[in-house]
Amino acid sequence: MLLIIGFLFVAAYSTLLYAWLHKKTHISLKYLYKDNVADIALVCGLLLLAHNHGMQPGWLGLCAVAGVPLACILLTLLRFYRVPLRKTMRQEGGILSPADGNVIYIKKIEAGNIPISVKNGREATLEEFANTGMLDMPVWLIGINMTPFDVHRNCAPVDGTIVLNKHFNGEFLSLKHPEALARNERNTLVIEHGRGKVGIVQTASRRVRRIVTFRSQGERIAQGDWFGMIKFGSQVDVLIPASCRVQVTLKQQVYAKKTVIATWE
Repeated sequence: MLLIIGFLFVAAYSTLLYAWLHKKTHISLKYLYKDNVADIALVCGLLLLAHNHGMQPGWLGLCAVAGVPLACILLTLLRFYRVPLRKTMRQEGGILSPADGNVIYIKKIEAGNIPISVKNGREATLEEFANTGMLDMPVWLIGINMTPFDVHRNCAPVDGTIVLNKHFNGEFLSLKHPEALARNERNTLVIEHGRGKVGIVQTASRRVRRIVTFRSQGERIAQGDWFGMIKFGSQVDVLIPASCRVQVTLKQQVYAKKTVIATWE
């Protein structure tokens, strides 16, 4: 009877935890049916093993209380650091998403203007694009928010040559801070494709201490190749010519290598 109560407690506790994570981080509801079930199974298996070895009720209760968040952290870290074996979904004229996450804004920037990211009503400029030639014509700025449950490797949206790879040291502010995009650590790549240039901005958050980049300026890169990773909470912005046709919508979940976010006209 005690074991059944423990199983029910673990199931309710884990489900509430994942429901709270969904509300706080906007993770997909699918994790209530995937990671949540795995979390419950893992902790219940631990309780069963401990019970069969004669562990006292008090220690069993402690295992149940501590086991659920610890198993959740373990599963999240496995998701975070995984390198998915995805096939690049090539499409004629397609520009792929460089990151897993949800689309938080799609803005058109007029020619000659510096791209501006807005957080909580405050503006942050991405001035590194000023000398790339990308701003000689209108561009789209697409923001992608990455939760801890998303793959944090980033890939090249198009084939081409890396003509800019610039790192900015930051103050590691939270992305909730109004000036986060201006003062956080970030790394910017510009890839020159045969039809135009595509910019990618990797932005770190407060708990991040580095952005890892695997590629060098002047190097050729193929569409879908991994070029870097951001540790923990992060955001990726994509700059593409305004002549491209945007194929995603606000709040849409996108996937690196798989989702076509825009097509060349």
